[in-house]
Amino acid sequence: MPCALWTAWVLGIVISLSKEGAPHQASSLSCDPAGVCDGRSRSLSSIPSGLTAAVKSLDLSNNRIAYVGSSDLRKCVNLRALRLGANSIHTVEEDSFSSLGSLEHLDLSYNHLSNLSSSWFKSLSTLKFLNLLGNPYKTLGETPLFSHLPNLRILKIGNNDTFAEIQAKDFQGLTFLQELEIGASHLQRYAPKSLRSIQNISHLILHMRRPALLPKIFVDLLSSLEYLELRNTDFSTFNFSDVSINEPSTVMKKFTFRKAEITDASFTEIVKLLNYVSGALEVEFDDCTLNGRGDFSTSALDTIKSLGNVETLTVRRLHIPQFFLFYDLRSIYSLTGAVKRIAIENSKVFLVPCSLSQHLKSLEYLDLSENLMSEEYLKNSACEHAWPFLHTLILRQNHLKSLEKTGEVLVTLKNLTNLDISKNNFDSMPETCQWPEKMKYMNLSSTRIHSLTHCLPQTLEVLDISNNNLNSFSLSLPQLKELYISRNKLKTLPDASFLPMLSVLRISRNTINTFSKEQLDSFQKLKTLEAGGNNFICSCDFLSFTQGQQALAQVLSDWPENYLCDSPSHVRGQRVHDTRLSLTECHRVAVVSVVCCALFLLLLLTGALCHHFHGLWYMKMMWAWLQAKRKPRKAPRRDVCYDAFVSYSEQDSYWVENLMVQELEHFQPPFKLCLHKRDFIPGKWIIDNIIDSIEKSQKTIFVLSENFVKSEWCKYELDFSHFRLFDENDDTAILILLEPIKKKAIPQRFCKLRKIVNTRTYLEWPADETQREGFWLNLRAAIKS
Repeated sequence: MPCALWTAWVLGIVISLSKEGAPHQASSLSCDPAGVCDGRSRSLSSIPSGLTAAVKSLDLSNNRIAYVGSSDLRKCVNLRALRLGANSIHTVEEDSFSSLGSLEHLDLSYNHLSNLSSSWFKSLSTLKFLNLLGNPYKTLGETPLFSHLPNLRILKIGNNDTFAEIQAKDFQGLTFLQELEIGASHLQRYAPKSLRSIQNISHLILHMRRPALLPKIFVDLLSSLEYLELRNTDFSTFNFSDVSINEPSTVMKKFTFRKAEITDASFTEIVKLLNYVSGALEVEFDDCTLNGRGDFSTSALDTIKSLGNVETLTVRRLHIPQFFLFYDLRSIYSLTGAVKRIAIENSKVFLVPCSLSQHLKSLEYLDLSENLMSEEYLKNSACEHAWPFLHTLILRQNHLKSLEKTGEVLVTLKNLTNLDISKNNFDSMPETCQWPEKMKYMNLSSTRIHSLTHCLPQTLEVLDISNNNLNSFSLSLPQLKELYISRNKLKTLPDASFLPMLSVLRISRNTINTFSKEQLDSFQKLKTLEAGGNNFICSCDFLSFTQGQQALAQVLSDWPENYLCDSPSHVRGQRVHDTRLSLTECHRVAVVSVVCCALFLLLLLTGALCHHFHGLWYMKMMWAWLQAKRKPRKAPRRDVCYDAFVSYSEQDSYWVENLMVQELEHFQPPFKLCLHKRDFIPGKWIIDNIIDSIEKSQKTIFVLSENFVKSEWCKYELDFSHFRLFDENDDTAILILLEPIKKKAIPQRFCKLRKIVNTRTYLEWPADETQREGFWLNLRAAIKS
């Protein structure tokens, strides 16, 4: 028993060690044939072993790796992307990346690297992306880190806790960066001209909680930076008045404040900052908070003639805690004269005062999306002489309810050409409306309208009425070039005669079943059609048209992915481009015609064969057999009233009536014969007469001759005899051969007669008169037997 426990303990240790060692193996990665290996979130404690030159991309982020050794990546000579972010790396050996001469992307973010070494990057001359964010270092080291990275384009450094100093040598060797992100929320020291060593920076993202050092940084960047983005900055104590700037010109084009906190006092300082930008500037406030009431310092603003060279101002999600105590911004009206583009989105704007609108003399573009504008307040905003050069007005997702009132309010905007009033609740459209005379573009999407009227301006060139409740389009717009009418309930394409200039039509996700070549051809200037997502009936004509027109793909912008069949049911869900229907579905008329012709020919052939092979005769014989079967097998004895039934041809009636009847009926004792000429019951069906006569006769005498074989009358009697008499091997039938019958004279259909003639004894009428007495004697004996 102790031995068994010992063995179990040893096995447990081995299994445990094997499980711990498993993550170190390359098998813990999933790699595709292109050499892209994914090892994210695998609880790895080290870089897997067994990596080869086939690996081109290695993602080991979000694991527990703590150490990068000099041999871990030595064989990955073709590696281009290495992601080690969100691990626990605290040590990277000096030559860990020495073999990665092709590396372009390196991510070491959010690890535990407290010291950075320039030796890591000595061999990475091709590196384009480097992320060192989120590591607990205080500085970038004693020596320049990036001097060996001439191709670096995106650099992310710093952290939000310990990074405290930017040194003069930190960015030596870098001349151009597309993007530089610096996490410096608690930056304490900035060496002058540290960032000036980078001759050109397209985009700088600076996380800086306290902006005390911002003026020094700003001075260094004026001649080299195009786009400055400040994040999570508190401007409550910001002061720009102590800085002297002597830059003759700047290249800065955009300034963004993201999640910044601004006060009334600091707003004036920010305006001073912007005044030092010499070129046209775009300023953006995104998700910012204004802790004030708009009580800006009038004396300070008087020294500022305008918002510098700000031409574009964008405000998104501006939060004003003291919103209901806010001033009317009259103090900054004079600064707005040069602004050309303003966007204030999702900021609870319900009114632009008329006086402010009149000061916006250069305004060309105004976006007030996702606010609280209504027709009443819009009337005050678009007052006389307001926004004289405005050509684009966006009022998407506000509180507008009447198209008629909206049009009347905007008539004062003489130069307005583009109007976006989508996502408002208009519901209905009046018959007529007033609009600015130069209107060319209108967006009425998602407004719940269910019909179109002449309220729409006839001057429109672009109309967007997507996502409404329209079930038809019958409005004439002679100058319209682009129509967006997706997500409605239209069943057909619009009539081309109403839209003679249309070049772009987007009508996807309606209830259209089909469209034809003739419909498309009627749009003489149509270049783009987007009609996917409809309920297409994949008829043969539709498939033939769509699949047979090679040039159609140039017109249908979403072909073939979004064109699916809705019916017939057996092809539902298939792409129209790939659907094939059977011959019977596509050429039903032709198939029916062919089938009918085939049936007609078959009937003709059947008739010809029946005529040739006596099919009618066989049918009659079958009917006779059925009639015979419904009769009793034999008549009762008391019903037999004839000694013999005589079947003969009318051509042989002289022999039967003058010779045989005389010899048999005048013989003593006489024989009673049944002859059809005298004994058949008039008016009774001939088959029944034959059946009854044969059944009431002891014998049946067949007077055979070539006349008999040809006689239609005898055929009925013989038909029945085939079934009734010749089916059994009895002696009820007496055959008299009046003359020799050639074998070929008996038709093939009389197969039993042919057989009987060949196998059975029959009486032959003698040509010699001396032998005739014996013939009659034999006949009488046969009747009596």
